[in-house]
Amino acid sequence: MSYSEEEGEVFLGRTMTQTKQVSGETAKAIDEEIRRIMDANYERAETILKENIDKLHVMAEALIKYETIDEHQIADIMNGDDPRPPADWTDNDNPPTALTKDETPKRKPDGPIGGPAGQSS
Repeated sequence: MSYSEEEGEVFLGRTMTQTKQVSGETAKAIDEEIRRIMDANYERAETILKENIDKLHVMAEALIKYETIDEHQIADIMNGDDPRPPADWTDNDNPPTALTKDETPKRKPDGPIGGPAGQSS
C-alpha cells in the first residue's frame, strides 16, 4: 500500500497530481491494523470451516449432484439433515456418475476418434 504521493493521467491527457502526506509512523500503524484485522478474520474463517467440515462436505456433494443448491437445501444441511432435491428435480436430471479408474465405459465410440480434419474448398 502507498500512503504518499499518487500521480495519474486525466482523461484528456493532462497530468494531475494528488498528494497525500502521511508520516511513516502513521503508515506503519495503518499497516499493522490492517494485518491484525486480516489475521483475526482468517483465523475465524478457518475455525468456522473446521467446526463445520461435515456440513461443508455434504454441501459439496449436493453441489456435485444438483449443480446448484437453494436456500432450502442450505437450511437442511445447516440443520444436520440431508438436503432435499430442488423442487423441479427429477431422477432423469441426475447425470451419470463418473467412472472409477477400475471401470470401463459400457459403450465404445462408433468410429475412430481424432484423425486428420477434412478440407473444404
